[in-house]
Amino acid sequence: MHRRDFLISSLAACSLSSVAAAVTPSDAPKPRNKIIGFTKSFADLSLADSAALVEEIGWDGVDVTIRSSSTHIQPQKVAEDLPAFIGLLKKRDKVVSVVTTDIWKITPDAEKLLRVLADSGVKKYRLGFLQYQKNDDPMKVAREAAPVLKDIAAINQELGLWAGYQNHSGPQYFGGPLWDVIFAMEGTSPDQLGLCFDIAHATVEGGQNWPIQYRLARPRIGVSYVKDYRWREDQHTWHRDSCHFGQGVVRKEFFTGLLASGFDGEFCQHHEYPLGSPAERIEHYKRDLKQLRAWLG
Repeated sequence: MHRRDFLISSLAACSLSSVAAAVTPSDAPKPRNKIIGFTKSFADLSLADSAALVEEIGWDGVDVTIRSSSTHIQPQKVAEDLPAFIGLLKKRDKVVSVVTTDIWKITPDAEKLLRVLADSGVKKYRLGFLQYQKNDDPMKVAREAAPVLKDIAAINQELGLWAGYQNHSGPQYFGGPLWDVIFAMEGTSPDQLGLCFDIAHATVEGGQNWPIQYRLARPRIGVSYVKDYRWREDQHTWHRDSCHFGQGVVRKEFFTGLLASGFDGEFCQHHEYPLGSPAERIEHYKRDLKQLRAWLG
């Protein structure tokens, strides 16, 4: 090869190498987090109508309830209805991302349900609730919860699943303060066990300390639950009222920080205020989704 040809070939190779080095995986656009809807507020609809609604609103999929009460799919019909719902959503390019269950301990019925989830390709589910009884020692309750959660993590590892516990607000809820459930999860992997983190409940419980609640929870957050509240005073008593997303106590800074942390899970919208007629319900859903998308950028 002549010296001139060698130089041209070398320069071309260097240029291609520079371009390849510049387009690294870290520079490539990150996939957008899925935004899904919690089916509790439209569980009155058939599975087919629910799939159509999800498409009309513009969600990427759903968190569907499969529990004994306030449910969309009856647990005893999960083997038939869940695959059917998945199929209806798939035709519209939508997915079942999460399933909300009553599961707290691994019973034969619980294991049967989890095996249906695994066979159906659903990887995430929400656990049931543990509640404090009057005058319970919180540390004792947390210690007793630890082996239960280890059993759940073990079957999740076997089946390739992940379970999340949702933090609620109120003195009866284990997990409301967050430290208790985090303590009980010690020794398990966040790949099998974590939190369906509810920033609204965390803000109600933590007030101005919600960033500490978030930092405590962050390594375990697999799904972000989205809703909002306002405080209202009535005869010297404060009440918590559900409201449109973005009009209450929840701050945009939470979402900015969560995305900046590399969170790649789902944002699941909950709607606990009165939704009105079917047409009004659709407008409420769309309004909250628009606000969430604006905050997520």
